[in-house]
Amino acid sequence: MAETAVLLRVSRPTIYRWAASGYLPSIQYGQPRAEGETRRGGAIRIPRSAVDALLALEDEVA
Repeated sequence: MAETAVLLRVSRPTIYRWAASGYLPSIQYGQPRAEGETRRGGAIRIPRSAVDALLALEDEVA
């Protein structure tokens, strides 16, 4: 998530919001947390192809 934030020049919370909303495709690994736990479990990975697609979109707009 941190590397993706640097590449896209946005904050880490923005990357988490984009992943949760589906705007940025992501893959979650690991087991979910127990019921009632407020934090999510596992790791979230962003495919490089998704980052490249957003960068290409940014280049088209600019």
